[in-house]
Amino acid sequence: MPRLATGNVYERRGKWFARLTIGTKKRQSFMLETCKDEESAIARRAILAELAAKLRKCGRDDIAPDIIKRAAVREGKALDEVRKAVEMIASGQVVQKNKTPTVEEIGKRWTSGELAALYPDRVKKKRSVLTDIYWLAKYVYPLVGGVAIDAFTVDHAETVMRSLPLELSPNSRRAIAQLMHRICGLAILPLRHITANPLPVGFVPRVQLGRAKGWLYPQEDARLLACTRVPLRWRLFYGFLHREGMRRSEALRLTWSDVNIELGAVVLDQNKTDEPRAWALSPGVAAALRAWRDVCAVKGLDVTGSAPVFVDDDGKRKGKALTERESAIRYRKHLEWAGIARPELFARTEARIPIRLHDSRATFITLALANGKTEAWVQDRTGHRSSSMINRYRRAARTAAELGLGECGPLDQAIPEFGGTRERAAERAPRPRRTEPTMQQIQPRSAGLATPGQDDRNPIPLPLPLALPLPPPPQHPR
Repeated sequence: MPRLATGNVYERRGKWFARLTIGTKKRQSFMLETCKDEESAIARRAILAELAAKLRKCGRDDIAPDIIKRAAVREGKALDEVRKAVEMIASGQVVQKNKTPTVEEIGKRWTSGELAALYPDRVKKKRSVLTDIYWLAKYVYPLVGGVAIDAFTVDHAETVMRSLPLELSPNSRRAIAQLMHRICGLAILPLRHITANPLPVGFVPRVQLGRAKGWLYPQEDARLLACTRVPLRWRLFYGFLHREGMRRSEALRLTWSDVNIELGAVVLDQNKTDEPRAWALSPGVAAALRAWRDVCAVKGLDVTGSAPVFVDDDGKRKGKALTERESAIRYRKHLEWAGIARPELFARTEARIPIRLHDSRATFITLALANGKTEAWVQDRTGHRSSSMINRYRRAARTAAELGLGECGPLDQAIPEFGGTRERAAERAPRPRRTEPTMQQIQPRSAGLATPGQDDRNPIPLPLPLALPLPPPPQHPR
C-alpha cells in the first residue's frame, strides 16, 4: 500500500493552502477556501491526503489533481459526494475510459510549452510560436481539431491542405503541413498514443524558392540613413541590420549587456537556431551605438544590463523595445520618404514581392559576398547553418560586384545626428562604374563568387595586363 502523503498547510495573504504529493513526485498546492484557521485547514488536509492515497492505489493519479481541487473547496453534502465518487473509483465500480487526446489537445500542449517542460530531451521549446498558434487555430483546428489522434489519417490532413486559400504562399502551405506532421510525431514520441505516423513520407511539400525579393544598394542605404524625416531610432535600426546581418527579432532582443561597444563586439546567446554566436562589429556600427547610448542616456533611458538597445526614445512607448508589428509596411514607407523609388523594390507581381524588413539580411549577404567576404564570415553573423541558404544570394552578389556598388559606408558617418551630413553621406556612397568593364570586373560564372581581380580556384589577385600603346593610324596619300 502506498505511503499516506500527509502533506502540510500554510497561510498566504489571509488564505489557507494544503500542499500534497500527487502521484510519485508531484507536489501541488490547493487553496482551502472554506478554512478560516489552521485547525480547520489541518482537518481538511487529512481528508485530501486520504483521497490522494486512494486514487494513487488504484492507479488514477491522472484525475487526482482535479478531484482533490474540488474536495478542497467543498463543504457538507458536496464534499460527501466527492468522497463517495472516490470510493466508487477505488472499488472498481467506475471503469476507466481509454480516451485518446485529439489533434487540438496535443497541438495546444505543444504550443503552450507544456510538452517541452515535461520532455525536455524530446521536445524543444519554441521561441517564435505565435505564427504556429495562428495557423493551427485558423486552418487546422476548425477542420480536424476534434479528431482523436489515433483516428487521424492522411485524408484528414489532405482535407486541411485542400481548404487552404489559393493566395497563400507555397512556403506557408508547407509550414502548415509541417505543423500537422509534427503533431503526429509528438503523438508517437514522447506521448506514445500511436505507433506510426499516419502522414507518409513526401506529404510535406518541398521547399520552394518563391518569388524574387529586393535588396538595397549602398547608395540607397546612405539616402535612407540621411533622411531626417525618418525617426532616428528606425534609421539606426535599419543601418545596423544592413551592416550586421542579424534577424530583426534577434536585434530587437539585443540588450546593452550583449554588446561591448568599447571593444566593438557582440554576443548573441539566444537566437533562432539555438547556436550562440559572437563576432566583431564594424567600426562604424560600434561608434554609432556609442552615440546612440549617449542620446538615450540624455533622455533618461536605461542603457545598462538587460535594457534593450533599440528602443523608442519618445512618446508613449518611450524606453520600450521597437515593435515588430507592420515592419514591412513601415520599412517601405520610410524608403519612400527618403526618395528611394527603384521599381523592383515596391513591385508586387506573380514573380516578385515588395521589399520587407527581413530583406535587410539579403542586403547584408549580397554586399558582403560581392565585396569578397567568405561564407564562414557571413554565417558567423547571420546564423545560417547551411551553404545552400548562402548560395541563394550569389547571383545577386555577382551582379553587385560587376556593377562595382561597393559596400555600405560607416554607420556613424551615414547618420547626420551622429556627425554625418546628407551631402557627405551621399558623397561617400559608392557609385556604379560608368566605364567599360575591365579584365578585373568580368567574373567567371562558376558556382562560387570570385571577387574582382580573382580567379575561382586561386584567391590570389591576378595582375592586370600591361597597357600597350596603340599603333599610329595609317597615313593615306592625298
